[in-house]
Amino acid sequence: MKSPVFEGNTWAAYEQLRERDKKLHNALCKLLKEMLCADPASGLGKPEQLKHNLSGLCSKRISQKDRLIYKFDDDYIYIFAIGGHYEQH
Repeated sequence: MKSPVFEGNTWAAYEQLRERDKKLHNALCKLLKEMLCADPASGLGKPEQLKHNLSGLCSKRISQKDRLIYKFDDDYIYIFAIGGHYEQH
């Protein structure tokens, strides 16, 4: 089983999501649990390899507008971003 590594401020984003939107947080937790126990490149959330300046990273959908950005190796899943992919201003 892999271990999660929250990079930068992603732990704070995780905690904010837990307080702000329980349904979205539960969806994120479901994704993370599956990724930790199975192949992070497949499964829920329509996984895809990112391109261009984000090459080497992967993305999974948490919701229609929210994404989880990550990369992984044999032991860890490195989480780089949680939340809105298309921020509304």
